[in-house]
Amino acid sequence: MKSIHNDVVLGTSVAILAALGIHRALGFGADARVFPLLILGPTVVLGLVIAVRGHLKQRRTGDSPDFFASPGRFALVAIGMALALVGLRYLGFLTTSAVTIPVLAAALGYRRPLPILATTAGFIAMVYIVFIQILSRPLPAEIWTRLGGS
Repeated sequence: MKSIHNDVVLGTSVAILAALGIHRALGFGADARVFPLLILGPTVVLGLVIAVRGHLKQRRTGDSPDFFASPGRFALVAIGMALALVGLRYLGFLTTSAVTIPVLAAALGYRRPLPILATTAGFIAMVYIVFIQILSRPLPAEIWTRLGGS
């Protein structure tokens, strides 16, 4: 039952966030909006498919759990992501990610530092390689580049 409920929550959340991303990407220049729309369009569809499938399974079993299994954790993640969005403007994408990922992981109860550090480093490396090296897309300027004047 719990995995079906997780499908509904996760699918709904992914579809909503991807739809918000599409709304945001539509404001980009014609060249810059192609990649986000290619990723976010199918993400909305897949999120909706997962959510509807989970909802139909819940109806068949007659189970109706609360939408959020842990509202406190959801609020913690939502607040953390809102702070991260603010941090993007002032700290830069990579610095904000380097702070946000371990802080949210620790706040959610993960206490093993090595996997947290490895995940953070892997995410930052992947973003750097894909967006800066391969796609040559600028990310928000890092705070250390603005402070150093270079």
